[in-house]
Amino acid sequence: MRNEKYLNGKLVSVEDDRNLSQAKYENIQNIRFFCTQAISASGLDEATQQNAALGIYPPERCEAIKSYIAACRNEYLRCKALILSAQTNDEADAVQFVSPPVPEGI
Repeated sequence: MRNEKYLNGKLVSVEDDRNLSQAKYENIQNIRFFCTQAISASGLDEATQQNAALGIYPPERCEAIKSYIAACRNEYLRCKALILSAQTNDEADAVQFVSPPVPEGI
């Protein structure tokens, strides 16, 4: 478990008793959560995603939805690769999910 101790708002010490495998697993789970959160925050619930996959909406909207989900997935895969290649807990912890911009028309 990683514990950060602060004094007057400044980081004083970090205790991290996770092994590298645990740190990688934890960070991949966090990135997965952020990816799902980005998709949900864009207004794409599961029904909307399914309707786009089935082509129920106009083609432009279907493509916008599919391209946004693909961009989120690509960002997740980029982060996952960086985490899996990390040599230390700090390297794994440093990976940040950068939510892609939401396209117009979704």
